[in-house]
Amino acid sequence: MRPRPSSARSPTASGGADARTFLFRATGSVPVFDGYHAVYLEGREKEEGKSVDDLPPIPPLAQGDRAEVLGIDPSQHFTQPPPRFSEAALVKALEEQGIGRPSTYASIVSTLVQREYVKLESRRFEPSRLRATVCRMMVGYFPCIFNEAVTSEMDDELYRIEEGELGWQQVLINFYQPFTEALGAVDLDRLVLEAHGLENLSLEACPECGSKLAVRSGRFGPFIACTRYPECRYTKPLKKDRPPDRPSDERCHLCGSAMVIKTGRFGEFLACTTYPKCKGTRSLPIGVKCPKCDTGELTERRTKKGKSFWGCMRYPECDFSTWNRPVPETCPACTWVGMEKKVTKAHGETLTCMKCAHKVESEAEESAEA
Repeated sequence: MRPRPSSARSPTASGGADARTFLFRATGSVPVFDGYHAVYLEGREKEEGKSVDDLPPIPPLAQGDRAEVLGIDPSQHFTQPPPRFSEAALVKALEEQGIGRPSTYASIVSTLVQREYVKLESRRFEPSRLRATVCRMMVGYFPCIFNEAVTSEMDDELYRIEEGELGWQQVLINFYQPFTEALGAVDLDRLVLEAHGLENLSLEACPECGSKLAVRSGRFGPFIACTRYPECRYTKPLKKDRPPDRPSDERCHLCGSAMVIKTGRFGEFLACTTYPKCKGTRSLPIGVKCPKCDTGELTERRTKKGKSFWGCMRYPECDFSTWNRPVPETCPACTWVGMEKKVTKAHGETLTCMKCAHKVESEAEESAEA
């Protein structure tokens, strides 16, 4: 039983007051009929916490029963942000909102990664800066279109069109007319400025000729340029300055020159110092040798869909690869430095040796078994 937070006091702190002074509440769950739970239990993410079904059953009670107060333990809870979506959690949310169909869930997930709205980190979606910009601009300017209810309704209309219950012409008219009106009311130049955080660009002047500046789009993305182009060729990139190159102890595999650590689109990587004469580049090693060839080191790579995996730097001579993140931990069985970190719902976080497959149980699992 749990006391209400507003009146939670211990009997000694209240000057000898007994439990009858306070109101207590007990919460529990008693299944009347197992139903499909007799053969199937739905799994949930670890961060979702417990539901009412997970609470222990309340013992039989009758009116007038006396409850002995064994103790009162006050506890404080802080609001935690919701966990990031995994693929399973995202599909579950789409089902609850009525968005998409089972046949479209895979394409929805792949599109999010391919267009760089999110990236997969430890099997969870991490929103990118592009996603934040798109949400801020599109939802702000078109709130009647970019929301879950409209998307769910559109999916239902497309399904009815397929079944022949609804005409596609009327569906297009109902969508396109309000969309055209909303689009016509938007100042596109201002929208571009807001998207790049340049609302005050009109107050700035070209440092070379004093004319107004504007945002232009080029081969390498948007940039700021003078409005008197081509008479004035002043330009300024919009992208923030990248971190400076850092020295490393690695040597180029093509020419043997020293390599530096650069920051690119997908993070840090090694590049030859003689560029552009030598264009040798490779990913950063993670301090774990390849368990297959015992020569090359493992490094993080990405598939065409943006999913991370780890493989030997000697590819294609060595084709070793793994989906689990290798960590430079020493195996207690064979002393090999290199173990795969894996997180599952059943066992939590575990480490498996990449050489002898010895498994190290996580602390949480060991304490549970004990």
